[in-house]
Amino acid sequence: MEDIEQRERLMEDVNMAGATSQQGQVNAQTQYYLQEQERGMAESQLECETTLTKLYHQLMQDIPIINNQGDIEWKSITDEKKRRLTDDGVYRIIELISFYVNKENLLSNFNEDQINGIMLRFRKAFSANILMRYKLYFRQPNFKECKEIFENRIKDKTTIKMFAGEMSGLKLDETEERKKLLFEYEDRIEYELNKIKEEKKKEMLSEFELLFEQLSQLVYATLNRAWKGEERGSIRRHTNISEIIGARPQQQQEGGLFSKWGRK
Repeated sequence: MEDIEQRERLMEDVNMAGATSQQGQVNAQTQYYLQEQERGMAESQLECETTLTKLYHQLMQDIPIINNQGDIEWKSITDEKKRRLTDDGVYRIIELISFYVNKENLLSNFNEDQINGIMLRFRKAFSANILMRYKLYFRQPNFKECKEIFENRIKDKTTIKMFAGEMSGLKLDETEERKKLLFEYEDRIEYELNKIKEEKKKEMLSEFELLFEQLSQLVYATLNRAWKGEERGSIRRHTNISEIIGARPQQQQEGGLFSKWGRK
């Protein structure tokens, strides 16, 4: 009888050891999963390349397209005349913004005065640089574009003159009317082309204020995430929670095991 009881106890010990080992493996797998999840969360939280890539495409005025997989693809703008910024201008802006939008700044510890000081210096330096080097940033219309605009204006004036003649009951020759208009501009075609170029330049520069505010807001939002070390504090809190959750099942299991041995 005593041998049977010893065998039963031995079997219980073996089963308990197996259960403990199995639970240990489960705990290890759970902890690994939580650590990987936490690492992915931290990397995602500090990842700035997506923001900079999106900004690049927006500055290039690329068009976002949803593909069959549901992902966003960027399609280049087809009409170059609608481009506001030059390629060099876009590259310079991305280079500049990357000095502010990065994980080093996100993990910094700024107070309100520091953030305000950085923003003031950024806005002064950036606005001065753009205004002094606007030809680098903003695309200038070439001769072909100005010529096309001038020809369209002559065409529109001719159409209006033909319509006015029609309303007055006059029979006008469109080719002749166009020649008359061109003759009027004969001595000042170069002036008109330069005037068109200046108009287009002012049109491009009118985008400056909005662009300036958008980029300032992006930098300001990034700096605010580092206010009083809030970003790294957020990551630390997530890490602590994951460690507690990962450790809890093992502690609970050990408590139950010791209680069972105590009852024995």
